[in-house]
Amino acid sequence: MPTSSRRTLAQEIADTLHQVLTLYPSHPLAAVFACVSEDGAIERARLSESIATWSSQLRPPLSHSRALCFQKREHTQHLLLQRGVASALLGAPEQARQDLHALLQHAHGGDSRANRRLEGLACLVLAVLATQQERYPDALPLWKQAQAWLQPHEYDQVALTWHYVKVLIELKHVRKAHSVLTQILTPATSDSHLPRQEKRADAYAELYAQRGGVRSLLGYHQEAIRDLNRGLELTPTCARFFSIRGLLHARHQHWQAAYQDLWHALHDMPDDQELAACFFLVLQRLGAQLATPATHTKGNVTHA
Repeated sequence: MPTSSRRTLAQEIADTLHQVLTLYPSHPLAAVFACVSEDGAIERARLSESIATWSSQLRPPLSHSRALCFQKREHTQHLLLQRGVASALLGAPEQARQDLHALLQHAHGGDSRANRRLEGLACLVLAVLATQQERYPDALPLWKQAQAWLQPHEYDQVALTWHYVKVLIELKHVRKAHSVLTQILTPATSDSHLPRQEKRADAYAELYAQRGGVRSLLGYHQEAIRDLNRGLELTPTCARFFSIRGLLHARHQHWQAAYQDLWHALHDMPDDQELAACFFLVLQRLGAQLATPATHTKGNVTHA
């Protein structure tokens, strides 16, 4: 979900994986994320030491017995997953991609239940990496494959949906994006893996704002405004949502509504040039509306 543009690629990847993954002490990536603090700070020295340890364990098997090869294959996959993610967090995306693709190659021919989870995690990390590098055509099939291979309890469906839909929008699959968002915002049946919207207000507000943007692209102006209204009900102080709604109002020449939203947004986003320019245009239009009646009645004015 949206983060500061000043963050590095490694920090963005760490933040996105933290959002999407359901981490716990025995998770395959627990050792990696033990080196990442709650605020996203990466312990580079500790992570580098871990990479050296995992690299030393990536050795050809000494025995070719079937049972040992199977154990070695799964262990190798785990090591490649850990080293690949750690490399991404240290700012080495190509090394990360190489390890994760090697993991997927090792998975071929193995027991599907034993390998599927690690494959799904590899696809998820590759999807995040491709998305953050704006390689959207590469990212789309990876997001799909990750969802196909991972169990619903292994990832945060709300967070994953936002990132997946971002890719769909970038690739102009707008109707598909609308369908995906509508499915999660108005599920046909109760889904035990989806939290109540009020319990995840910020996350669901982002989905409503995202669908508002999609509906605007589809020409559904009123529906877009309703989604942004719902987003602001969940997070009433989000200046970014006021800015989006204000720009939509201005696009459809609802000047008074645009004025209120843009004025609110500019208090928290004073350096946003697009907002400032739009606000100035709105002021001009409101001024013209106020001046028009005076011009029409000028001849009827009487003096005391």
